[in-house]
Amino acid sequence: MLPDADTLYAALLARDDRFDGLAWVCVTSTGIFCRLTCPARKPKRENCVFRASVGECLQAGFRACKRCDPVGVRPSGPLQEGPRSPAHTPHPRPSCTSGHPAG
Repeated sequence: MLPDADTLYAALLARDDRFDGLAWVCVTSTGIFCRLTCPARKPKRENCVFRASVGECLQAGFRACKRCDPVGVRPSGPLQEGPRSPAHTPHPRPSCTSGHPAG
């Protein structure tokens, strides 16, 4: 269940990452949906509809934002653990050895 729309809009304006992956904003004036942490200019409140999943956004006819890539986000809000998206996954450090025996 989503928090109320006023709370979600405040999270959108603040780019509050605690809500990242728990809700998405569909912007009716553009037909685009975004993560609540998207760096794009913020829409007017009357143009925002909040959805609980990417699937709901797509079914409603919205297309994914190219700036924040909302399709690749895993749930990770205040009640979730782990990385939010592949962009937040640390890369393994390169090995100092070549994997071949010395000699």
